[in-house]
Amino acid sequence: MAKPSGKKKPTKLESAWDSFYMGNHDEALHLFNEAIRKGKKEEALYGRACALFRIADYEGAINDLNGLIRSSPDNITYLHTRALVNGANEDYEKAIRDLHKVLKHAPDDSEALCDLGGVYLVTAEYQSARDFFEKAADHDKTCACAWYGKGVASLYLKEYKKATEYLNIAVKLDKKHAAAYMARAEAAFSSNQKKAAAKDLKKAMSLDKDLRTLLDEHLKDHPG
Repeated sequence: MAKPSGKKKPTKLESAWDSFYMGNHDEALHLFNEAIRKGKKEEALYGRACALFRIADYEGAINDLNGLIRSSPDNITYLHTRALVNGANEDYEKAIRDLHKVLKHAPDDSEALCDLGGVYLVTAEYQSARDFFEKAADHDKTCACAWYGKGVASLYLKEYKKATEYLNIAVKLDKKHAAAYMARAEAAFSSNQKKAAAKDLKKAMSLDKDLRTLLDEHLKDHPG
């Protein structure tokens, strides 16, 4: 007989999360469903909601999260996840409402602050967006997302000098932040600094092949 390895076999729930984090969301969904059938209800239900979210079954994800929140109305993890699902489903009012609930319980949650700022950017409430990114940056000055959000909000507010200042910090914190280089390029173009804009645009495209493809398609459709 082979000698026992002593290594404990992972549970269905552990295997489900392993599959989820590896990006195998359909497999994760199957394993979460099995875990639910075996009685591991709450964590498995949350896992299933996350898997459904990743495969863009927003209605299914919301149904599971609604049930979890009815049982635990102050659980900020469930509220935050439901906000993300509603945001992805373009139900921005509900996303905003849930993020405010999260921040009521955890006012210094940088991720929630940035996510709320992001929703306000999408809904064109740029000053509100900047306010929440500002709070995130105040709480965690090393958060590139917060400085990027402040920069983009300032860009939309046509405050190009401020936008550039904030975006400078974002790319200093994260030298591979392609979107920050793109935003800084737009701020430079708007300030008639074409050389700086071209340099940032080139950098952004070197970091993100999708940007290069989009630009090539744009130039093909709009030559000159």
